Amino acid sequence: MENRDRTEKSDLLKQSLENTGIRTDRSSFPTGGPQFGMKESSKSKKWISKYGSSVILPIIALLILAGGIYLYANQKGNNITPLLEENTANMQGNITEQDAIVTQEETENNDEKVIPEAIKENGNIVEKAIRGDGVTNLSRRALKDYLKDNPQELTNEHKIYIEDYLKDNIGSRPLEVGEEVSFSEDSIQQAINASLELTPEQLKNLEQYSALVAW
Repeated sequence: MENRDRTEKSDLLKQSLENTGIRTDRSSFPTGGPQFGMKESSKSKKWISKYGSSVILPIIALLILAGGIYLYANQKGNNITPLLEENTANMQGNITEQDAIVTQEETENNDEKVIPEAIKENGNIVEKAIRGDGVTNLSRRALKDYLKDNPQELTNEHKIYIEDYLKDNIGSRPLEVGEEVSFSEDSIQQAINASLELTPEQLKNLEQYSALVAW
C-alpha cells in the first residue's frame, strides 16, 4: 500500500509539472555538465587562424630584427662611430667642393655680364664688347653714354633709328670679348638729328622693333 501511495503521488507530481510546461524526462537536461568557455576558446582559435600570419608573425619578425640590431650595435659600436664620422666628413668635403665650383661659375658669368665703363676721349666714345655683343649693342650703349652729357628728348623709336644709323656707319659684325669700338660724338649727334626728322608714320613703323628692346 505504501509503495502504491508513493507511485500515485509521483504520478500526480509529474502530471502537475507537465501541466506547467516543465519537462520531467531526463533527455531534456544537458549531459556531461556545464560547458563554460567553449565559445570564447572557439573565437580565439578562429582569430589566430585568420590573423596569425598577417599580424603575429610580422610582429615577431620585427622584435627579432630589433634585437639583432641592438646586439650588433653594442658589439660593433666602437667601429661604427669612426666610419660614420669619416663618411660625414667626405660628404661635407664634396658639398664644399661643389659650392666652390658653383661660386666660381657664377663669378665668371657675372664678370661676363658686367658692362665695361665707356672711355671718352678726343670727342670719341669707346665701348668695349662683352660676350654676345655685336656692333648694335655697342651703338646702343654709346648713345646712352652720350645722352648722359647731352640729354635730349627721344622716344624709343628714335633710339632704334639712331643705333641702326651708327651700326651702318661702323659695319655690322660679331665682336670678340674685350674688343673696342669707337664712336665719334659728332656721328652720334648726326644720327640724333636724322631721327628727329622722321615722320609719324616712320616712327610708328619702328614700334615693332623698339618693343623688343629693354631700355
